[in-house]
Amino acid sequence: MFKNIFGKNKQEKLEIQQNWSSFFCRIEDKPASIRLNLALKPLAPIKDYGKQICVSVKFMNPDESGFTTREEFEMINAIEDTIIENISSKHNIVFAGAIKTDGRIDLYIYTQSIKGIDDIINSTMQTKFGDYQYVFDIKEDEEWKNYHNFLYPNPFEFQCIKNREVTFQLEQNGDNPEVKRMVDHWIDFKDKNNLKSFIDSAVAKGFEVLSEQQNDHEEFKFSLNIAKEDITVLSEVNDYVWELMELAKDNNGVYGGWGCPVVN
Repeated sequence: MFKNIFGKNKQEKLEIQQNWSSFFCRIEDKPASIRLNLALKPLAPIKDYGKQICVSVKFMNPDESGFTTREEFEMINAIEDTIIENISSKHNIVFAGAIKTDGRIDLYIYTQSIKGIDDIINSTMQTKFGDYQYVFDIKEDEEWKNYHNFLYPNPFEFQCIKNREVTFQLEQNGDNPEVKRMVDHWIDFKDKNNLKSFIDSAVAKGFEVLSEQQNDHEEFKFSLNIAKEDITVLSEVNDYVWELMELAKDNNGVYGGWGCPVVN
């Protein structure tokens, strides 16, 4: 997937890094999976790409959570790839992301021009995927609000992505996630009183203070490194990291991440 993301006009073609990731959340109280290009965050809104296309395709046989089944997964991928390829063959586009929820996939595409878009989508679906139901919507989104406010993860969801990346790297190095080891965490604060308040709460929860540092050139000038013996099963990591994020937020701090040694 993700081929032919941009249009063919060499004079206006965008060269944008691809950094695709995904996370689970709930939309309208239903399970959802959002996949997006995180590399667009510092660039959006992209000038002259203020027209948004959303193509929604209904699954034929969704599972009980509203996601694709294993049997239908490849077909939905083919529909996505073909829609993106056919639109990008005629227009300069940026494929921002996709959502699977409630028995459908929604594709979010930003483009310079919408001329003939409806014909391209209708022709693609009716000619190649005639058994599938679909709808599409075209609107102005000059500020890329749907990317920033809908597709892009909130701080907890973003940290969930980072947690998965770290646990994957540990796994690639032969780590046994069921074995406890000291897991380090970093948290930054603007105010020393907030730092001290956080330390009191963290120590009460069994964390050990490893170091405190001060950098007067940073907005969050007080940095704290704490550790606790934990396993690195992803669900457990999410639980204790989210707890620290909440505690940091309560003390006007920012959670900076975690790390640990590989344990075989």
